[in-house]
Amino acid sequence: MPSDRSIRWSAFGFAVLFGLVVVLGYIPGLNAPIHQHHAGADPGEHMLLGQYTISLLDDVTHGLTALVLLASAAHSARASRLALTIFGWYYAVDAAIFLITGLMQRVPLVSNLTLNLPHVILSSIMLTLAYSGRANIPRTAQA
Repeated sequence: MPSDRSIRWSAFGFAVLFGLVVVLGYIPGLNAPIHQHHAGADPGEHMLLGQYTISLLDDVTHGLTALVLLASAAHSARASRLALTIFGWYYAVDAAIFLITGLMQRVPLVSNLTLNLPHVILSSIMLTLAYSGRANIPRTAQA
C-alpha cells in the first residue's frame, strides 16, 4: 500500500507530466501544424511529436488535469487519491472510447493501440495508485 506521502508525490508527478504535455505542444521544433488545406481542420490543432493530433480541447483537459493534481498534492493524500481516481477513470474511459471508435472505423490495430497507449498506461497507473490498499479502510463511521 502506498504511503500518504508517496500518493501525494505521485499526484505531483502526474501534475508535472500533464503540464509538460501541454508545454511540449507549444515548442515549434517538436510539433507541426495540421495541414490546413484539409477540410474541417481546426486551426488550433497541432501534431505533438509528429504522432498525436492535439487540439485546444486536449490542451485544456491536460492543463486542468495538471492543475487539479497539483492542488490535490499540495492539499492532502486523501485529495490526491481522489484526484488520481477521478482522472484515472476519465482517461481510462477516454482510451476505451477511442479504441472502440478506432476498431469501428477500421483503423489499423497497431496504429489504434499506439495512439491510445499513453492513456491506457497512465490511467492504469493512476487507478492502481488510487485503489492500492483501499480495501482495508473502514466503510462506516466508528461509534
